[in-house]
Amino acid sequence: MATTAADSPLIQRHGRHVELEAAPTALLWLGTNAAVTLGDGRLCWIPDGEDAQPVPVHGGAILSACRHPDGTAIVTGGDDGQICRVSPDGAVTQLGHFPRKWVEHLAASPASGLLVAGVGKEAIAWTRGADAPSHRYAVASTIGGLALDAKGKRLAVAHYNGATLLYGTNPDSGRVALAWTGSHLACTLHPEGRFLLTALQETGLHGWRLADLRDMRMSGYTAKTRSFSWDRKGKWLATSGDAAAILWPFDGKDGPMGKAPLLRAERKGALVTQVAFHPKDEVLAVGYGDGIVALARLADENTLLLDTAGAPVATLAWNDAGTRLGWGCEDGRVGILNMDARA
Repeated sequence: MATTAADSPLIQRHGRHVELEAAPTALLWLGTNAAVTLGDGRLCWIPDGEDAQPVPVHGGAILSACRHPDGTAIVTGGDDGQICRVSPDGAVTQLGHFPRKWVEHLAASPASGLLVAGVGKEAIAWTRGADAPSHRYAVASTIGGLALDAKGKRLAVAHYNGATLLYGTNPDSGRVALAWTGSHLACTLHPEGRFLLTALQETGLHGWRLADLRDMRMSGYTAKTRSFSWDRKGKWLATSGDAAAILWPFDGKDGPMGKAPLLRAERKGALVTQVAFHPKDEVLAVGYGDGIVALARLADENTLLLDTAGAPVATLAWNDAGTRLGWGCEDGRVGILNMDARA
């Protein structure tokens, strides 16, 4: 069943909108406390039932964000070259400063305590508890994306003409070079570290089965893929870049090789821009280029409309418990859905 703007969106009954007057670049959660990073350099905390609490952080746009490995703060990277830790009480601590550089990529792991920033041609690492960079890895071209596996030890770095695999907690780590011609603009590692997937400049995904470095190519997208989400068991990878959310199967040793993807939540005339699997259930939140947000079940083609049309959905995320879903649109409208209220 296709979603339509004429359906009554769930946010009208179990959520709210917050207007932030700047474009969101990321939305993350600490419990039920949403943190929205913005293109004007602010981070806005949105606690349950309270007004947004903006915190000035960067002198320009916030380009990247992740949760701090200790789970008590947000880490932001800006076009002013700063990397900052922002706490819910509004405290801002600078973790690094790289003048005349953009900090476009951040990745962190609560399992290993590792924090990694992509700055130009370097992946810069902070080990657990460090308040200054611990070590760094240089690659041959500007970094397009970073990813850590579930243990937070194996680090993937996407760049021009392929990707590099190494162990991010070891400053003397050996490297595995994965070559494929072209620009690789984002990446994600299978939670168990069995596969690495990158998003290509030309549309489509390239992948490697890491046991034998065999190449995979996943094509058929209308637009570039910019959003990945693994389901809780690592059996499905949901992706953006087409009129439907495209889900690739990874439940066998060969992953999606020789298999067709599953399509969910198709909307004719719109592109999926964001995807986010529920952390505990087999449902997928989907955001579109026309502002619609919907919830899709894997078991069938039923969808539930969450929000009405507007500006493109730029960010979308569940909290860890799966009780809150948040999304941000390019015009500064943020939606917060309270799934507890629906129960």
